[in-house]
Amino acid sequence: MQDTTDFEAKRDIADIAVERYKQGRLTRRGFIAAMGALGILPALGTKATAQAKEIIVVNWGGTAKDVLQEVICDTYTAETGIPVIVDGSGPSAGKIRAMVESGAVVWDLCDSGAGSAIILEQQGITQPIDYSIVDKSKVLEGTAYNNGVGNYVYSYVLATNPKLLGGAVPQSWEDVWNVKDFPGMRTFRKSVRGQLESATMARGVPLNEVYEALGTEDGIKAAIAKFRELRENIIVWGSGSDSQNLFLQEEVAIGNIWSTRAHLLKDQMETGSFNVSFNGGVIAPGIWVVPKGNPAGTEETMKLIAHAQKPELQVKWLEMIGSGPINPEAAALVPAELAPWNPSSPENLATQILYNDEWYAKNQIAAEELYVDALIN
Repeated sequence: MQDTTDFEAKRDIADIAVERYKQGRLTRRGFIAAMGALGILPALGTKATAQAKEIIVVNWGGTAKDVLQEVICDTYTAETGIPVIVDGSGPSAGKIRAMVESGAVVWDLCDSGAGSAIILEQQGITQPIDYSIVDKSKVLEGTAYNNGVGNYVYSYVLATNPKLLGGAVPQSWEDVWNVKDFPGMRTFRKSVRGQLESATMARGVPLNEVYEALGTEDGIKAAIAKFRELRENIIVWGSGSDSQNLFLQEEVAIGNIWSTRAHLLKDQMETGSFNVSFNGGVIAPGIWVVPKGNPAGTEETMKLIAHAQKPELQVKWLEMIGSGPINPEAAALVPAELAPWNPSSPENLATQILYNDEWYAKNQIAAEELYVDALIN
C-alpha cells in the first residue's frame, strides 16, 4: 500500500497561516522562532531526545506551527506546566519510520493523515491510541483508527463566482458540467485527489455510492471521461494559492478547491462575487499519530491529544486558519457567520463524503495518469 496522505494540503494550511501572520492576525511565539532560527529544535539523525518533561509535536511548518503552538500547545503548558514545542520540519511517513527504526526518536506527536496512519500501523512504527484517555466520541465517525485519531478536517468544495455567472449559483456537480446554463472557465486540481468524486456525482451517482462506483475500472474510466467533456473549460491548479489567485483574478467562475482557501476568499472578494457549497464535498481529516519509543511517553502524549479535543480550542483553530473542528461538540460554539464555511458543521457534513484513503492506496497511481491525460492530453 502506498502512502496516500495529502501532504500538499497540509503545507497549504501552513501557507494560509503565513498570510494570517502577515495580516497581523497571528502572534509569533518568540521563543520558538528563536529556537528554530538557531537550529536547536531536534532533527532527524542527531540522536537528540526530548526531555522527560517536554513534548515535541511536529507539523508541516510555516507559521501554521504558530497556530498549533498558540491554540493547543501553549494552553496545555498553562494547564500542566509541561513545555510543548512545535517542530515544523514535516512528519512524513518516511521520517517517522526512519526515527523508529534507528532508535533515534525525537518526536512525540505527529500531524499526519489517514493514509500514513494505516501504513505506519502495518509497519509496526506507531503506537495504538489509548481510548481510555482519548475520547472516541469527540472525533467524527470514521476518523478514529487503531493507531491514529482525527485532529481537524478540510474539504474539497464547490466554489463559484456568481458575478461571472450572471448571478446564477451552481448547486451541484451536475451543474458544474452544465456549460450551457453555467458558462465560463472551471478549475480542478492537477492531482486526482478529491476530483474523481465530483465527476462521479456529476454522472448522477448518489453520495453514498461514489466509492462503490469508483471501485470498478469502468467507474474510474467513466469519471475520467467526464473531465474530457470539460477539457476546453478547465484551468488546473497545482497549489492552494493557485486556486485562490484564479478566483481573485476572475480567471475562473467555478472550481473544486480546498475549503481552507475558500475561508480566505470569503474575506478577499467583493460581496456577491464568491460562494461556496459543501454539497458533494469530500472531507479529508488530519490524523494524530504517536511514534513507538517517543521520549515523552505514551500517557502524557495521549493527554495532549485529549486536550486538543476540547471544542473551544478547535473553534479557535477554525477561526484562525479555516481548519474544521474534528469534535462534533464544537459545532454549537462556532460563530454563526462562520458556520456556513465550516466543513464539519452538521449541515455541511450531511452533504459530504469522507475521503477514502484505502481507495487511493489501491487506485491512485493508475487513476492519476488517466486523469492528467484527460485534462491536458
